[in-house]
Amino acid sequence: MYQKFIRIIIILNLISFVGCVSIPFQPANHTEDCLAYYYQTKRQVTEVFDENVLTLGLVVTLSLLNSIFSPIFLLPILTTPYIQYKNKVKSDEILSQWKKDRCGIAEINPEQNHSRPTDL
Repeated sequence: MYQKFIRIIIILNLISFVGCVSIPFQPANHTEDCLAYYYQTKRQVTEVFDENVLTLGLVVTLSLLNSIFSPIFLLPILTTPYIQYKNKVKSDEILSQWKKDRCGIAEINPEQNHSRPTDL
């Protein structure tokens, strides 16, 4: 039973890599308004990243310490993919709003961006 449980935990934690928060290291473009809000946006996204790391570390540490007493305390590890995904969505929203409002870069729908053979 424990082997199945450990496999489930490992699989869920591997899935959690999809929820990684990305921090912008370069401004989207070099307009004055975009550069003016670059560091503020980077700080906001870094705060979300730090919250993600601290929450994940706390959940894993407490779960492993409490697993000595009972395996039921490993259940909070199962929530880590959700926590990471929620923080990724939050940081993506901050970045897309900055790019749209301050940098003038609208989000492009990839389905509408392709040229069709009939358009030629």
